[in-house]
Amino acid sequence: MRFARTALGLVLTLAGLVVTFAGAAAAFWLVGPDNTVTTDNQQLTSKGLAVITAPDLLDRHGPILHVTATGDRPVFVGVGQDLDVSDYLAGSAHTRLIRFDMPARFDTQDMRGGDAKLTPPGDLDWWVAQSVGSGKQSVAWPIQDGRYDVVVMNADGTPAVDAQVRFGVEVHRLFGICLLVFGAGILLLTIGLMLTFRRRPAVAPAPVRTPVVHRPPAPQPARPAVIAPPAQPAPIPVVQAAPAIQPVAAREAEVPKLASPINEAPMLMKPADVAKAKAKSPAFLVAVGVADDEPEYDDRPAYDGQSSYDDIPVQEGRASYDETPGDDETSEKDDAEPETVALEESPEFQKSDEAVKKTAALLASGALLLTTTSCGLLPAKNTVSAATPETKPAVTVADAKAVVQRYNQINNQANKARNPKLTETIEGNPTLAQSRAGFVISKATDAAGKDLIKPFTYTNPQIGAPAFSSYPMRFVVTAGVSTAPENIELGVWQRQSAGAPWLLTNSVYPLKTMNVPSMEGLRTPEQADLDKLYSTPASAGANLATYLSGGATSPKATLFTPSPGTTKLLQQRATSKVRDVKESYIASVVDTFKMSGEPLTFITSSGEALVFLSLTEQYLQRVEPGSNAYWTSGDVTAFSKMVKYTQSLYQDYLHQVALVIPTKAAGGKIRVLSIDGQLVGGGGA
Repeated sequence: MRFARTALGLVLTLAGLVVTFAGAAAAFWLVGPDNTVTTDNQQLTSKGLAVITAPDLLDRHGPILHVTATGDRPVFVGVGQDLDVSDYLAGSAHTRLIRFDMPARFDTQDMRGGDAKLTPPGDLDWWVAQSVGSGKQSVAWPIQDGRYDVVVMNADGTPAVDAQVRFGVEVHRLFGICLLVFGAGILLLTIGLMLTFRRRPAVAPAPVRTPVVHRPPAPQPARPAVIAPPAQPAPIPVVQAAPAIQPVAAREAEVPKLASPINEAPMLMKPADVAKAKAKSPAFLVAVGVADDEPEYDDRPAYDGQSSYDDIPVQEGRASYDETPGDDETSEKDDAEPETVALEESPEFQKSDEAVKKTAALLASGALLLTTTSCGLLPAKNTVSAATPETKPAVTVADAKAVVQRYNQINNQANKARNPKLTETIEGNPTLAQSRAGFVISKATDAAGKDLIKPFTYTNPQIGAPAFSSYPMRFVVTAGVSTAPENIELGVWQRQSAGAPWLLTNSVYPLKTMNVPSMEGLRTPEQADLDKLYSTPASAGANLATYLSGGATSPKATLFTPSPGTTKLLQQRATSKVRDVKESYIASVVDTFKMSGEPLTFITSSGEALVFLSLTEQYLQRVEPGSNAYWTSGDVTAFSKMVKYTQSLYQDYLHQVALVIPTKAAGGKIRVLSIDGQLVGGGGA
């Protein structure tokens, strides 16, 4: 066992040294009290527009990622979803970090592409963490489950990136765990040294049982005859009782004190002295070796010349106190050979085995503690991979509200200046086409600018942000209109690419009484959703165009529940037709609506479809043969004025429409929420 204990001690000592040095290095050199493993500054350069990390490098989530960048020029450092970053840098040259081994190994790959300036990254709202400016820029981002990239760029989006970058990963309780490992190493080292250099404690020699030596009784001199006085009764001879037989175990526990042999003659006592002795000690006359429960003998005083009880000599052939029964058997057992004990039953083996078990239990407990605490440090593996379609909400609610607020500000500036260039930064077609036409008409009919659009804002916006897996992305807003309290604004904002701004593409103004669907739970349609609808969005748009072209009596009118604006539009067109046909130079009038582009469809929480579409309208007047006609007044003169036409006159309109298509299960008609038109052209032939 000594060899096994020494071997175990050496193993634990070596393991303790390794664990101690590893824990000390991790705690005081690699990690530190901030729980962060940090790399040295690395020079990252690219001839392209950015240096980014591959999404596979951030394949676990939970810890906090720290990125610090410093450059001679203003620098941008940010973290974004790979869906956004890849679209943002699509077609642009950049450098990708494809391998990163702590603490200081980087492998990069140059990606080919153009070097045209990109939208400044700080102007984009899809970064989950970002910092931009001169000097040192840092971000701290809790790594999330998904595919994310770290991007370092010039702040203005120009090529030729050159920056000093340092990465760090902060793991909760990492420093404490390193200290725990350090302490465990010291404990292992201590136990190993104790087991290796421990000496066996000195063992006291076991008591040796000495056999009893039987000696013949010593001859006793003859005792003189005792003559009792005449007045006294004859003395009663004292009979010594045999000693009580005790169990062998009891005798082994007791070590009796051998009585000294009586080498002197008994001393005779006078009766008075005996009485005094009895008064002092009632047990004076109790015979040695008699059991406590034996009755006492007559305590009458002895005569002169009578010996005391202790003076009675031991008779020949009678056992003395030391010669208790059973001693012969004990002596025989002692003289026998010692019994052989198995190794595993020996006290030394049991003590060593117990020490090994305690050491093993202590080590197992420490290993379990380290395993339990260390398992919590291992970040969870990402569930989203390249094979998994990645989706994300088009925008956060906060960012969407910021987009609306920015639109309010720039739109009022553009309306005041009647500046279409400024409008282009916040609007897209078909809304942009309507705004441009409005500016053209306003400048032509109100050159002095006395009848400008009054400033207005969209108030209390409610956001519906569906999830998308690619660009373009869209979100829907319902908001109040500051200058039209009876209406609400229902619009679609679209971002064509990750580097493009949010633009208002579709915008209508239904009455508050039109029961506009809630924005909560709005999503993009699946094929299964479209199959449940009363009509497909494309069919609904085509049928609506037919309905508007044919007027209120159109067969398609039964499919729709028109809005007040729709009814008013049909009435105006019917009135115009009757009036224009009465003109002598007009032969006939034809009003034609057509659907333009693809409808935008969103599925509401109830399963209905909220559809945005645009319609073109051409109001055509055919001129009588031999006659001529021209536009003399009205908004159309902004596009054609005092120009004679011999064949026809026309006016072009662009209408934006919002529909609600019910499900087959719910039934009902297609509801027209709003139709808003703008004259966008005119002329003739």
